[in-house]
Amino acid sequence: MKAYIFPGQGSQFSGMGKELYETSALAKEMFEQANDIIGFRISDIMFAGTDEELRQTNVTQPAILFTR
Repeated sequence: MKAYIFPGQGSQFSGMGKELYETSALAKEMFEQANDIIGFRISDIMFAGTDEELRQTNVTQPAILFTR
């Protein structure tokens, strides 16, 4: 079992969660569900977004929550 822990807002970085998405079918499904629920592709921003995009609260808060 692996655990991915991010200490909170300010710890986000481009690429966070990408390896998990690429190696786990369950994680991929969960990321896709999160994209649908949130209404935009947060995974795209998490995996390849700019620092500015990642600092936006509407991205940061769910991204940190989702990867905990």
